[in-house]
Amino acid sequence: MSLPLHKLLEELAGELPGCFHTSVIDARTGLSLASNSQGDPINAAGTDAFHTDLYRLGREAAGQLSKAKDVQEMVLTSREAVYLSTPVEETGFLWLVVTEPDSTVGFTQAMMRKHLGRVHESLQALV
Repeated sequence: MSLPLHKLLEELAGELPGCFHTSVIDARTGLSLASNSQGDPINAAGTDAFHTDLYRLGREAAGQLSKAKDVQEMVLTSREAVYLSTPVEETGFLWLVVTEPDSTVGFTQAMMRKHLGRVHESLQALV
């Protein structure tokens, strides 16, 4: 039996060094289905919506390149944070993880790949 999605995100946030926000977002609307955040919930919702737009635009732009036809993960870095996102297996949802800028991107990606099936399972229980 899978954990409820919000509990799973809470657990995974605790396993990811420097994680201060994680959410599962509707890729069409940018609305969060579940999230775990250390910050202001309104800022977190804005981050989710904005990142969804960036993900969608990034996929469209990369689709124009011959070697990037099927973009899966996206990494966006800033001085304040690293944003990592991946689609949740043909559900129409994205999984977003936001970490501190000095966190190891490769480790975070590996952890996301490791737990993507669990996120998918918990998501399927909701939709």
